[in-house]
Amino acid sequence: MTIIPKTCKAALLVEYGKPLEIHEVPIPRVEPRGILVKVEMAGICGTDIHQRNGTLTIKAPLPNIQGHETIGRIVALGEGRTMDVAEAPLKIGDRIMWAHTDCGECYYCEVARLQVHCSQRKGYGFASPVALRGGFAEYEYISPLTKVVRVPDELSEEEAVGVGCAFRSVVAGYERLGGINLQETVVVQGSGPIGLYSTVMAREGGAGKIIVIGAPTGRLELAKKWGADEVINIEAVPDPARRKEMVMALTNGRGPDLVIEGSGVPAAFNEGLDMIGKGGRYLVLGQSSAKTVEMQPGILNGKGLTLVGSISAAIQHFYKALQFIKNKRTKYPFADIVSRKYQLEEINEAFTNMAAGKDIKPVIDNRNR
Repeated sequence: MTIIPKTCKAALLVEYGKPLEIHEVPIPRVEPRGILVKVEMAGICGTDIHQRNGTLTIKAPLPNIQGHETIGRIVALGEGRTMDVAEAPLKIGDRIMWAHTDCGECYYCEVARLQVHCSQRKGYGFASPVALRGGFAEYEYISPLTKVVRVPDELSEEEAVGVGCAFRSVVAGYERLGGINLQETVVVQGSGPIGLYSTVMAREGGAGKIIVIGAPTGRLELAKKWGADEVINIEAVPDPARRKEMVMALTNGRGPDLVIEGSGVPAAFNEGLDMIGKGGRYLVLGQSSAKTVEMQPGILNGKGLTLVGSISAAIQHFYKALQFIKNKRTKYPFADIVSRKYQLEEINEAFTNMAAGKDIKPVIDNRNR
């Protein structure tokens, strides 16, 4: 029998712009249909950096426990919780992932079927330490209304952890876009997790040519392994005008049919608009910063563009992303997205390296705690 402690260590965001602090926090009592997990691995996202700095569009009350992309191993199952969303039985010891909590009753949940816009959505990685709803901790509590999905036994934590944010967001974005048109030319802005998963989805979706714009070299090398035909290193080519010339040369002077923004850099938005071809589509996935940029709305009309914005995802996108990795894991090195593993006490070093672009996907690895 697993002995569950009364408290656990967690990294708290106490003040915006300051290092996270390690504190002991209480472990909540498990309610009916609630789940307590031991955090096995928690990914660090670019959104976490914005949140720590206070530049995220969401401003959660302080202090809070960050971490919204987590794999947890079940240590306690509340009465009535017997299976995941795919009707797979759940038991102590299973690894699971979970979406933010939607109410299932509001207009956006029931009529629009856009759970990500739920009027009463409660997110993980933004809550009070008392709730223990963040991955940067030794344990995490999954509330009764939260939908979960079991991680396939075939997958390692390294292969699956990116589903917790980037990959499920890409799956949801492609769904809103309507998928890739056969043999269309695709430019992916950004070679971080959003960009990399966008690349492999475009390759498997039938794209004709995929061009990835990003940096540093290590990320671009992984982009090639995940399906990119051409890469443009922004460190070697810092001028956006020159990058556009290169893209035009690679697309017969017409520009790409589809641009996917996955960089999270506000200035990238106008660069994408400028290079996209007439009648093209622009899928914006990476923008979570509160910073603003000026744009020329007439470009949308003049080129006849379709602009698609997408944020976050619902539990069905977690399931589809995990199944995609399970089915394609022998073709692509999905585990390579994890560039370095840190202990919970090293979280501020991990944040620093993530912000500096030294890591693709740094993770907090609790498996040996």
